[in-house]
Amino acid sequence: MEQNREYQTVAELLDALAPYISARSLARICGINESQMLQYKAGLKQISPRTVARINEKLRTFAAELSAMSLKGA
Repeated sequence: MEQNREYQTVAELLDALAPYISARSLARICGINESQMLQYKAGLKQISPRTVARINEKLRTFAAELSAMSLKGA
């Protein structure tokens, strides 16, 4: 089983997600304003502990939803 990965900043998290999810997509998944997410990414705005908890919760929910999906073969 893969180890949990923790990132210090939103920018680090988004860099790790970049091959799969954009900052705008993560904002939609988390229910956060897109420009606010971009400000977090750029380091222009300080992220609150409450928002960190929300992002973590929504990432776990999204991951669970993805793991439940599959494509039925022909």
